[in-house]
Amino acid sequence: MLTEQKLIAELRRGDMKAYEQAFHTYYPKFVRFANYIVGDLPVAKDLVQNVFLKVWRYRDRLDSSLSLNNYFFVLTKREVLNYLRTKRVFETLDASLDIQGGGLLPDSMADASKVREHVYKLPEQRRNVFILSRFYGIPNKDIAKKLSISEKTVERHITLAGKQLRDELEGL
Repeated sequence: MLTEQKLIAELRRGDMKAYEQAFHTYYPKFVRFANYIVGDLPVAKDLVQNVFLKVWRYRDRLDSSLSLNNYFFVLTKREVLNYLRTKRVFETLDASLDIQGGGLLPDSMADASKVREHVYKLPEQRRNVFILSRFYGIPNKDIAKKLSISEKTVERHITLAGKQLRDELEGL
């Protein structure tokens, strides 16, 4: 078993055995943590899986002075909070819109659920911009200021999100 600093060094080099060790060490603990908050074990597992994918994808950015436990805690907490924010937006949307006749979503609840799934699958920044713009009606200028990006970037995210959602939902 590697020490945390050695584990981080091996992860940075792309060592799969180190990744497996980190996974087996931290995954169960953070699934329990996520499940405690979201109350849905399959969702908790998915969220923590996303955390591990991000760690692997950005392993070259790992700082050897970090505590992996704290690092996984912060990433899991962020992932859970993003999930809860998105879930709350959709629950609010479902409660406040006439889904059958509002013209904003497909005609059935099953189709509306598919729309939600596809919005949640958008890249994080694009999803946040799209939700703030389309569900909360926040002006692009305010979104840009809140997210520290340009208005053009906000417009681009909205355009790309709309195109991606149209392409993926064409068959509904």
